[in-house]
Amino acid sequence: MTKRLRRRRAKRKAHSKLPAVKEVSQYPQPLPVSSKEAPVAKSAVAVVEQAEHYRYVVSDLRRTAVIAGALFVILIVLYFLLR
Repeated sequence: MTKRLRRRRAKRKAHSKLPAVKEVSQYPQPLPVSSKEAPVAKSAVAVVEQAEHYRYVVSDLRRTAVIAGALFVILIVLYFLLR
């Protein structure tokens, strides 16, 4: 056996002895949930992030409700006027 061939075989053996690399998923696997466990409360950080993300929703809903109410009142008034 030549020296070069022995080196190749030694490298192959060394590589095959290395521990296998485990692929890491981008998304964590969900944990099994039993029906007896209590629901976990959200952390304060998550609540603050969610509140910051939706801070304009309340004002938009209020504005939409006012406009819808005004249009509804206009429809009722027009119903009685054009009758």
